[in-house]
Amino acid sequence: MYVEKKLEVNAKKVAFAKAFPGRLHRWEEASGKTIEHVIAIHPKKDKPKKNGVVIFTDATFIFVPSPEVQPALLIQSLFAAQPFLMPHYATDYEQLEQLIAEDKEMQRLARLENIMGAIRNNFPQIPELKTALEGFLKKH
Repeated sequence: MYVEKKLEVNAKKVAFAKAFPGRLHRWEEASGKTIEHVIAIHPKKDKPKKNGVVIFTDATFIFVPSPEVQPALLIQSLFAAQPFLMPHYATDYEQLEQLIAEDKEMQRLARLENIMGAIRNNFPQIPELKTALEGFLKKH
Protein backbone atom coordinates (compact mmCIF):
# COMPACT_ATOMS: atom_id res chain seq x y z
CA MET A 1 0.00 0.00 0.00
CA TYR A 2 2.70 2.54 1.00
CA VAL A 3 4.99 1.54 -1.86
CA GLU A 4 2.31 2.53 -4.38
CA LYS A 5 1.51 5.70 -2.44
CA LYS A 6 5.22 6.59 -2.37
CA LEU A 7 5.42 6.25 -6.16
CA GLU A 8 2.29 8.34 -6.54
CA VAL A 9 3.56 11.12 -4.26
CA ASN A 10 6.97 11.12 -5.94
CA ALA A 11 5.35 11.47 -9.37
CA LYS A 12 3.23 14.36 -8.08
CA LYS A 13 6.33 16.07 -6.61
CA VAL A 14 8.29 15.70 -9.86
CA ALA A 15 5.37 16.93 -11.98
CA PHE A 16 5.00 19.97 -9.74
CA ALA A 17 8.73 20.76 -9.94
CA LYS A 18 8.69 20.40 -13.74
CA ALA A 19 5.75 22.81 -13.98
CA PHE A 20 7.14 25.28 -11.42
CA PRO A 21 5.91 28.81 -12.23
CA GLY A 22 8.39 31.03 -14.03
CA ARG A 23 10.35 28.13 -15.49
CA LEU A 24 11.34 28.56 -19.11
CA HIS A 25 11.54 25.35 -21.12
CA ARG A 26 13.28 26.62 -24.25
CA TRP A 27 16.07 29.13 -24.74
CA GLU A 28 13.91 30.99 -27.27
CA GLU A 29 11.64 31.99 -24.39
CA ALA A 30 14.56 33.92 -22.86
CA SER A 31 14.95 36.16 -25.88
CA GLY A 32 15.01 39.83 -24.86
CA LYS A 33 15.11 39.09 -21.14
CA THR A 34 17.73 40.60 -18.85
CA ILE A 35 19.79 38.31 -16.63
CA GLU A 36 19.65 39.19 -12.94
CA HIS A 37 21.43 36.21 -11.32
CA VAL A 38 23.41 33.15 -12.38
CA ILE A 39 23.65 30.34 -9.85
CA ALA A 40 26.07 27.44 -10.25
CA ILE A 41 24.86 24.05 -9.03
CA HIS A 42 26.92 21.14 -7.68
CA PRO A 43 25.03 18.01 -8.78
CA LYS A 44 27.48 16.01 -6.65
CA LYS A 45 29.76 17.44 -4.02
CA ASP A 46 32.93 16.00 -5.57
CA LYS A 47 32.09 17.14 -9.12
CA PRO A 48 32.80 20.55 -10.63
CA LYS A 49 29.93 22.95 -11.20
CA LYS A 50 28.52 22.19 -14.65
CA ASN A 51 24.87 23.07 -14.10
CA GLY A 52 23.11 26.19 -13.03
CA VAL A 53 20.09 28.43 -13.05
CA VAL A 54 19.84 31.71 -14.89
CA ILE A 55 17.29 34.03 -13.28
CA PHE A 56 15.92 36.96 -15.25
CA THR A 57 14.68 40.30 -13.93
CA ASP A 58 11.04 39.28 -14.46
CA ALA A 59 11.50 36.29 -12.07
CA THR A 60 11.51 33.75 -14.88
CA PHE A 61 14.39 31.30 -14.97
CA ILE A 62 15.99 28.58 -17.06
CA PHE A 63 18.30 25.72 -16.21
CA VAL A 64 21.72 25.55 -17.85
CA PRO A 65 23.30 24.06 -19.83
CA SER A 66 20.02 22.34 -20.78
CA PRO A 67 16.53 23.44 -19.74
CA GLU A 68 15.60 19.75 -19.36
CA VAL A 69 17.21 18.31 -16.23
CA GLN A 70 16.72 15.17 -14.20
CA PRO A 71 14.17 15.49 -11.36
CA ALA A 72 16.73 15.39 -8.53
CA LEU A 73 18.85 18.12 -10.13
CA LEU A 74 15.70 20.08 -10.97
CA ILE A 75 14.63 20.16 -7.33
CA GLN A 76 18.19 20.88 -6.13
CA SER A 77 18.34 23.78 -8.60
CA LEU A 78 14.99 25.16 -7.49
CA PHE A 79 16.23 25.26 -3.90
CA ALA A 80 19.54 26.84 -4.93
CA ALA A 81 17.54 29.59 -6.64
CA GLN A 82 15.11 29.93 -3.73
CA PRO A 83 16.70 33.03 -2.16
CA PHE A 84 16.09 34.93 -5.42
CA LEU A 85 12.77 33.37 -6.44
CA MET A 86 11.05 33.08 -3.05
CA PRO A 87 9.62 36.64 -3.09
CA HIS A 88 7.82 35.76 -6.32
CA TYR A 89 6.88 32.12 -5.70
CA ALA A 90 6.52 31.70 -1.92
CA THR A 91 3.38 29.55 -2.03
CA ASP A 92 4.91 27.36 -4.75
CA TYR A 93 8.01 26.74 -2.63
CA GLU A 94 5.78 25.90 0.34
CA GLN A 95 3.87 23.41 -1.81
CA LEU A 96 7.10 21.86 -3.08
CA GLU A 97 8.38 21.50 0.49
CA GLN A 98 5.11 19.83 1.51
CA LEU A 99 5.37 17.39 -1.39
CA ILE A 100 8.97 16.59 -0.47
CA ALA A 101 7.99 16.00 3.18
CA GLU A 102 5.10 13.75 2.12
CA ASP A 103 7.42 11.86 -0.24
CA LYS A 104 9.94 11.29 2.58
CA GLU A 105 7.20 10.06 4.91
CA MET A 106 5.83 7.67 2.28
CA GLN A 107 9.37 6.41 1.67
CA ARG A 108 9.75 5.73 5.40
CA LEU A 109 6.43 3.89 5.58
CA ALA A 110 7.17 1.95 2.39
CA ARG A 111 10.45 0.76 3.91
CA LEU A 112 8.59 -0.37 7.00
CA GLU A 113 6.07 -2.19 4.82
CA ASN A 114 8.88 -3.90 2.88
CA ILE A 115 10.69 -4.96 6.04
CA MET A 116 7.51 -6.35 7.59
CA GLY A 117 6.71 -8.18 4.35
CA ALA A 118 10.18 -9.73 4.32
CA ILE A 119 9.77 -10.85 7.93
CA ARG A 120 6.32 -12.33 7.23
CA ASN A 121 7.51 -14.12 4.10
CA ASN A 122 10.64 -15.56 5.71
CA PHE A 123 9.31 -16.36 9.17
CA PRO A 124 8.09 -19.90 8.33
CA GLN A 125 11.41 -20.89 6.70
CA ILE A 126 13.69 -19.32 9.34
CA PRO A 127 12.58 -20.26 12.85
CA GLU A 128 15.57 -18.42 14.36
CA LEU A 129 14.21 -15.15 12.99
CA LYS A 130 12.03 -14.53 16.04
CA THR A 131 14.94 -14.92 18.45
CA ALA A 132 17.21 -12.83 16.23
CA LEU A 133 14.62 -10.03 16.02
CA GLU A 134 13.97 -10.09 19.78
CA GLY A 135 17.73 -9.85 20.42
CA PHE A 136 18.05 -6.99 17.96
CA LEU A 137 15.16 -5.07 19.52
CA LYS A 138 16.57 -5.51 23.03
CA LYS A 139 19.91 -4.08 21.91
CA HIS A 140 18.33 -1.11 20.16
